[in-house]
Amino acid sequence: RNQFGGSLGGPIRKGRTFFFADYEGLRQSLGVTFVNTVPSAAARQGLLSTGTVPVDPAIARFVNAFYPLPNGAILKDGDIGVYKFAAQRVTTENYVTTKIDHKFSDRDSISGTYLRDNSKIVQPESIGQMFTNVVSRRQLATLHLQHIFNPKLLNAARFGYNRALAASGGISGVLNP
Repeated sequence: RNQFGGSLGGPIRKGRTFFFADYEGLRQSLGVTFVNTVPSAAARQGLLSTGTVPVDPAIARFVNAFYPLPNGAILKDGDIGVYKFAAQRVTTENYVTTKIDHKFSDRDSISGTYLRDNSKIVQPESIGQMFTNVVSRRQLATLHLQHIFNPKLLNAARFGYNRALAASGGISGVLNP
């Protein structure tokens, strides 16, 4: 896991305009373990604990292609077995915030903020046939205008924009072509 970033801020025009910017990044490769059940070798041939059943060769071809053989204990009277594997879940995230403030006079000011957060997680699906994506993107922008009429009366106007996207299930790689 690598987490890094930095920030910078200060005056653009002394006493009038100020800025701030921040960046954070995350890069992580995390080992994950999966434990699943898959059809046993006997079940693929139609030899079930409840009796023998015919297996269509066309269907058997797909079962054998998409489900690995058990590499752990055989369960349920021999019909299914445990399949275990380890893989990496890779995360990339970039987060940026910027802010600017400007004071026109002692009574009038404006400020704006922009935030962007993009992340992507690439992880194996449950039986290790392919790598899937989890993508998240956020954007936020705000604008704030302010006028002070007197010590007891203030007028403020705000505008905001927010956009969020979350998508899961895209395929980034295939382990079993």
